[in-house]
Amino acid sequence: MARPWGAAPLAAIAEKHDRTVLELAIGWLSAQPGCASVIAGATSAEQVRANAAAGERPLDAELLAEIEAVAPGVTA
Repeated sequence: MARPWGAAPLAAIAEKHDRTVLELAIGWLSAQPGCASVIAGATSAEQVRANAAAGERPLDAELLAEIEAVAPGVTA
């Protein structure tokens, strides 16, 4: 299913906040009501480290609102 938005706006938000798109994704998912954990696959030790590090930097309300503004209609 095609989305009405692309990755470029999320990449711009990530850059603006000195984050990665991975950090935005894991942070947004973990901020959703009822989310007990985020399971992300990895194929290398570096990916495991990046996934774990992303979970250590929660997103604040302002950043969550920016993400939701460029990805309307996305729900957990």
